[in-house]
Amino acid sequence: MDISAMLVNLARDAAAVMWLALWTMGELVGTLYCGNAVLRMSRAARLPGQPPVTMGELVPVMLVGGLMYNLSVFINATWNSMGTGTIAYGPVAYATGATFGRFADAINAVLTLASIAGGYFFFKGVILLKHSVADGQNPQGGEDIVWRALVHMIGGCMLVQIADMIERFRQTMHVVW
Repeated sequence: MDISAMLVNLARDAAAVMWLALWTMGELVGTLYCGNAVLRMSRAARLPGQPPVTMGELVPVMLVGGLMYNLSVFINATWNSMGTGTIAYGPVAYATGATFGRFADAINAVLTLASIAGGYFFFKGVILLKHSVADGQNPQGGEDIVWRALVHMIGGCMLVQIADMIERFRQTMHVVW
């Protein structure tokens, strides 16, 4: 078994499981974000001496938790704001045998794994967005977490639809293969 066959088998067998794991992690983290916000609010109202929780602290965390809980819908909405069509979370079928010969299956497998990595980058972007909402920006201005979050989210969305992005780049640059 060569490396291309291993990649094809990995992409075929693990793609659905990796997407399901991402959706499950998104639901779990979103539930934890919202639950933690409600617990902070409850604790502040119940226990004396606790700092008060304002709506400005509560609502953004709840919104990010809801986005994380509906991660697939949020990725699809981000893609629709940049392009057209809906996202299909599954194996990528970009390369054909007529164009790429015997390497078509390996190219599709690599693009499928890149698509899954894009979903996890988007997940990290939403986590960075929550970090910037909950903790605020660095007072020294050394890093801008919101921009890092947006880059992860937009870049991850582009990786999720890697076949469309390659095709658009190819048409824009007039590349022929």
